[in-house]
Amino acid sequence: MVQVRLFGMLKTLVAGSNILEMPLADGAQVKDLVDSLQAQYPDLGELLRQKKVVVSVNQEIAHWETALVESDEIALLPPFAGGA
Repeated sequence: MVQVRLFGMLKTLVAGSNILEMPLADGAQVKDLVDSLQAQYPDLGELLRQKKVVVSVNQEIAHWETALVESDEIALLPPFAGGA
């Protein structure tokens, strides 16, 4: 299992939870995690596929081919706005 942290409006897409526990197979990559998320949470999965949500692994932007292990810190980050 891996923990996926959700921020901002993404929590509303998964019934208000800010942490999801997802199964993780050996050799899994970010794209595999996205597939699992889309199967359970279609709206969230669609945002990930459209690249409207950023996947962070160990506080760095991840790519679809980024390898995952259970000890990784995974976060889903919605678009940010603001600044001057």
